[in-house]
Amino acid sequence: MKIMSLKTKVCFEVDTSRSGENHQPCPECSKDRKHKSAKSFSFNAAKGVGKCFNCDASFVEYKPQPEKKQYKIPEWKNRTALTDNAALWFRNRGINDNTLNSMSVSSAVEYMPQTGKDERVVCFPYFRDGQLVNIKYRDGAKRFKMVSGAELIFYNIDSIFGARECTIVEGEIDCLSMIECGIKAVISVPNGAGGMSLEYIDNCYDQLSGIEKFHLAVDNDPAGYKLREELIRRLGAERCAIVQMRDCKDANEYLQKYGGYDLGGILKESVDVPVSGVIRHDQIYDRVYNLYIHGLQPGVTIGMPTLDEYITWELGRLAVVTGIPGHGKSEIVDFIVSRLNMIHGWKAAYYSPENYPLELHFSKIASKIVGKSFNDKHISKDDFERVFEYVNDNYYYIYPEEDITIENILDKAKYTVKKYGVRVVVVDPYNKLEHARNAGESETEYISRFLDKLSMFSKVHNCLVILVAHPTKMQRMKDDRLKFEIPTLYDISGSANFYNKSDFGLVVYRNFGDNTLKIIVSKVKFKHLGTPGEATFCYNGVNGRIHTPYNSPDYSNYMLSDWNQPVQMAMSYDDEVVPF
Repeated sequence: MKIMSLKTKVCFEVDTSRSGENHQPCPECSKDRKHKSAKSFSFNAAKGVGKCFNCDASFVEYKPQPEKKQYKIPEWKNRTALTDNAALWFRNRGINDNTLNSMSVSSAVEYMPQTGKDERVVCFPYFRDGQLVNIKYRDGAKRFKMVSGAELIFYNIDSIFGARECTIVEGEIDCLSMIECGIKAVISVPNGAGGMSLEYIDNCYDQLSGIEKFHLAVDNDPAGYKLREELIRRLGAERCAIVQMRDCKDANEYLQKYGGYDLGGILKESVDVPVSGVIRHDQIYDRVYNLYIHGLQPGVTIGMPTLDEYITWELGRLAVVTGIPGHGKSEIVDFIVSRLNMIHGWKAAYYSPENYPLELHFSKIASKIVGKSFNDKHISKDDFERVFEYVNDNYYYIYPEEDITIENILDKAKYTVKKYGVRVVVVDPYNKLEHARNAGESETEYISRFLDKLSMFSKVHNCLVILVAHPTKMQRMKDDRLKFEIPTLYDISGSANFYNKSDFGLVVYRNFGDNTLKIIVSKVKFKHLGTPGEATFCYNGVNGRIHTPYNSPDYSNYMLSDWNQPVQMAMSYDDEVVPF
């Protein structure tokens, strides 16, 4: 094992073959001692720490930091001044030449993959600290692209340097519209409401940290509402206010209809996102109207029809998963999380001591993603590097060295939500937390309070929280004393609240005789998200996936060929064709 001295920051290779304390000569000071073979150094491989009792140096396992992702630096090619047609198009939308010139908007001829040929385009350059970082190309028929391999950041991010307040819009043209009417500290998301990973927040986190108030002026449509909720979740409700667009879809339409003076004034009328616990209906008008128009919608599915029939997943919910020890609760949770991540982009954070060491849990996640056994005989070096980068960007671990109370775990989970955009928080299992009851508090009262904390966290931070809890009231089958009855959420130690306070309740039960596994959906709180039922699967021990048995399609063999590809961005431009 490679270890590092905290005294000199020098790394050494040492023997840590024993599971407990490994006593040996100190790699730091033994060369300078008279008795070089004296075993004054002890290293505990399980804990990853060691100490020399001669030179008093402390050591830890050396874990190199992953290399920072390298981005492509774009180059200007075939760039010219805006064509007359493009300049006229912008003027017709209320955006004048001075604004366009100040933002270096230009024309160019660029290859567009949608048509397979060169097209005349408008270029929107993305700068940070005055340096070109990316370029958005948009042709006259609403086709677009950004520079492949370049960093994704907010458009006009330099405008917020030193600002206390900032306006966020959904497109470059909306950003130019705000600038046109005198609003300078305004930035735009780079990929409309379609790119929900919000990687650009991660890349601009330091610049955003000094902003005291964000005015969210995204599009007035269902996709815009969804983006707005995600921005609120990442930036913090206490710092966000909602800009009401009246009867207009976006800032540019507002500029054309009501003029620049009126557009500049609507920021003063933005409505603070409620954080005090008292909410007026006018603060949630958009969501109420959306419900009125579209009705209750089911949650997202994981692409397993026999399970999707009974449960669809929604953020802001608490799921409790139980099952007999050794029947695969954690494996099923990992499988569900991997599907939610690959299909819907939901990043995950784990507090999971039972999956320690982390490299073992990584291997399980990687196998589920790639669909192959985790070794160099089945996964190529290139695929390993890609899946490593993918897991590094989408999965996070919460492992405090001390204070493993739910309060501390959720505090660190909150950080992953704000910093990395995590949407799924897994606590696995319940009995590996430190549970501190208040004086005079019964176990049932404590569990009720504990589950309330998880449920409130899921709602405040718009996350799916998954709690794994072992049953203790296991009953043996009458006709086979070697087997146990299928448990329920009521069999979890301490309280019926595990059933009563969850939004989703799942039970995992495995029949080792025929290698089948039941996922029993015992509770779905809201009818539009599903209904109780059970689905039977086979477990694939090679890659940790499950598939439907017998003659059904074998889902264990799927290979999402695009699991490591970027999500196609959806833009929100109008449909007119312009000869740029």
